Amino acid sequence: MSGRRAHFAGIGGIGMSGIAQVLHQRGWQVSGCDLKATALTQKLQAQGIRVWIGHSPSHVLECDVFIRTAAVHEDNPELMAARRAGVEVLRRSEALGMLLEGYKGIAVTGTHGKTTTTAMLAFILEAAGTDPQVLIGGEVRRYGGNVRLGQGEFVVVEACEAYDSFLDLHPYAAVITNAEAEHLDYYHTEQRMLESYRRFVAQVSPAGFVITWADDPRSMSICHRAKARVLTYGVQAEADYRAIVGSEPASFHLSVRGRSVGQIRLQVPGAHNVLNATAAAAAGLELGLPFEAVRTGLERFEGVQRRLEFIGRASGVEVFDDYGHHPTEIEATIGTLRNRIRGRLVVAFQPHLYSRTRDFLQQFAQVLAAGCDELVLVDIYPAREEPIPGISSARLADEVRRRNPLLPVSLAHTPESAVDVLQQVIQAGDTVLTLGAGELDRTARLLMQRLGGASCG
Repeated sequence: MSGRRAHFAGIGGIGMSGIAQVLHQRGWQVSGCDLKATALTQKLQAQGIRVWIGHSPSHVLECDVFIRTAAVHEDNPELMAARRAGVEVLRRSEALGMLLEGYKGIAVTGTHGKTTTTAMLAFILEAAGTDPQVLIGGEVRRYGGNVRLGQGEFVVVEACEAYDSFLDLHPYAAVITNAEAEHLDYYHTEQRMLESYRRFVAQVSPAGFVITWADDPRSMSICHRAKARVLTYGVQAEADYRAIVGSEPASFHLSVRGRSVGQIRLQVPGAHNVLNATAAAAAGLELGLPFEAVRTGLERFEGVQRRLEFIGRASGVEVFDDYGHHPTEIEATIGTLRNRIRGRLVVAFQPHLYSRTRDFLQQFAQVLAAGCDELVLVDIYPAREEPIPGISSARLADEVRRRNPLLPVSLAHTPESAVDVLQQVIQAGDTVLTLGAGELDRTARLLMQRLGGASCG
């Protein structure tokens, strides 16, 4: 398919830019546009990809494929011109599915942990010398971004379950990290979401395999329609790939069908990362890779940006940042930090989406009330949504106070004003954790500057 031309409307997004880079490497003529210049658009230009700022129908002249983000509406001038010219129009997820054609595609999906598990599997494949192509939903320092441009037969992608996006993929193999209720603004019920997972699993090649979490009944229930082999991972004795955790933090023995194959010592902390590593190890071994490559890849893995990322230390305060935006993720992140620190844990949290805040209001309140020594709540990051009456960070603050009246809770309107609040409440010996899928990484880095330190990222 080399020599064809693809134009990306919204090329500056992390997902779109990754697909553009892979197609460019495969010999496509790639161009794109976005509303403003960013570090990502400049990176694409440095690779020889033409990027325009702003939309124009002239951009799609002689284009074979027009690839759009969800933010590109039907009245977009480029999209209208592409349709008039009879150009093939693809959603981002459809373009991602196109990348798997002719390769051994491995899709990693699930409510939690898919970014980290995708990156771990990429490191395993790299350690085995397979030179994989990789597209991840987060920045990996080793790759200088979210893409690895390999030449091998394997293509590893993070498959988003939101809005049925993963149904555009027909991979050779799949990893299901878990299947907890999420994106209920689209699915409305957990059962409808699980039905989409079942449809995805049924699309995995009969020649391949599905790895699913043995410890979770929902993850097990979605696999009964699979045409591929189904293997399980977890900590239960019944799991095909079992993590046996001892007293050493972030270290576990891997057992395969009841036989211990060796110990793995991770650089990333947390019981959730042991599970992520076990899932990645299972996929690697099912692909026929040697255990030594599995161990080497996992032990080299240093983490993904915004996944319990250490920002820095200054004035006796440590600062971490995490992308967690679901109650289960937040509970795991807070629990992991609690096991590592001695002083107070000060959390700044920005809820992501009004609908998610509404759907999980009580769970958010419970997790935050139980896990923090001091809490700063930032106004909800709306993304694509309009406000919902009665749903706000102030409402969440009330719910937290109801559960833990002794917990100091403050409010801030912006990521920048959250820094002002944090500076008023933190003291030497504290650990600060900024949480959310919105903009609080800015809070973490600005706080570190205010404290007189240099961030590590």
